[in-house]
Amino acid sequence: MTDIGNTKCAARACFAGSAVRAVAANVSALLFAPFARLYGFTAVQLGLLAAVGFAAQMAADVLLLFLADRIGYRKIACAAAALACAGLLVYGAAPLRLRGGALYGALAGASALFAFAAGALEVVLSNVADALPPSGGIGGLHAAYAGAQAALCLFLLGWFCFFGVKSWPYAVLALAALPAVAFALLLRAPLPHAAREAPPRAAFKPFYIWALCAIFFGYGAEVVMNQWIAAFAAQSAGTEAGGLLGCALFALCLGAGGWLYVRRRRASYAPLAFAALAAAAAYAAAALSADLPALFCAAACGLFVGYLTPGAAEAASGFLPRTGGWMLASLAVAQDAGGAALPALAGLIAGEGSLRASFLFLSAAPLLAALSLAAMARIRARSRRR
Repeated sequence: MTDIGNTKCAARACFAGSAVRAVAANVSALLFAPFARLYGFTAVQLGLLAAVGFAAQMAADVLLLFLADRIGYRKIACAAAALACAGLLVYGAAPLRLRGGALYGALAGASALFAFAAGALEVVLSNVADALPPSGGIGGLHAAYAGAQAALCLFLLGWFCFFGVKSWPYAVLALAALPAVAFALLLRAPLPHAAREAPPRAAFKPFYIWALCAIFFGYGAEVVMNQWIAAFAAQSAGTEAGGLLGCALFALCLGAGGWLYVRRRRASYAPLAFAALAAAAAYAAAALSADLPALFCAAACGLFVGYLTPGAAEAASGFLPRTGGWMLASLAVAQDAGGAALPALAGLIAGEGSLRASFLFLSAAPLLAALSLAAMARIRARSRRR
């Protein structure tokens, strides 16, 4: 196979893995409204369900800090795809036999299973994408992720229209076919990655700390809206279908933001900071506007965080020394820490008050990402003058 063929094969496998990640990260959030109506789950329980998933992703990131460069990337990726398939099968089968607290525990356990797999895929695919051309790089992965999320929303919407909301377990069982397809692609694809050029201790500098903060707050801001917009839209529209459409709109905006970033093909701090500030404004507008304008503001937030998230990651990895899988795994830890902590905080605030109150409070997250990016830009400018 030619180099071009190898690159295309690797990119296809990466995009398939990103689709698995999109299902793992979003399937629970898309079912928040049905879970609340069918099983009586509270906002706090739903927030904890999301947090369990991202905590499991973070656990995978931490584990791969030490194993990413010792185990073959193909072995990790294929094992993760198989684990994701198993988790989705358990998730879909659980409500067919369990009720009450046992059902919630089974859903949380299955979420942890396929989320752990998604975290492992994220580390591997980010390292592979870092060695690919820009169209297949980290920004390309983020755009593919958003496209898969939109497709997931439309799939569930169509399924519910034909079979009803109570049939959601069978939809999840059908989705288990996706990681099986990803497994087949990853098994055959060449998975290149950037070689190590410096020891990990070379990364521990102020720039690295600010990069962790930017990724924590930037990705956390994306995930809060990603996890809660379906419930927010369902409240506004009064139906689960409205929630799925709202989430699909957010995903399309997220993909558009990722596509805009890929078109620029370089990390520039000024537009990244602007995107973070615009995301904060979208959060505040969603919290303070009437129902329909609030929904559009929440969805528009996807455009800004879709640009911000891959940009912050590439801005960090582009300036920090190459340390193989360790570096991107450590950045992924910060990413998933934000993805676990901030949505859980949103659920806690929503349980005590409302989703609007949580959106208003968490508009601080993209603001803190903007401040972190400004600090990163100052450090990099200072290094160039030396």
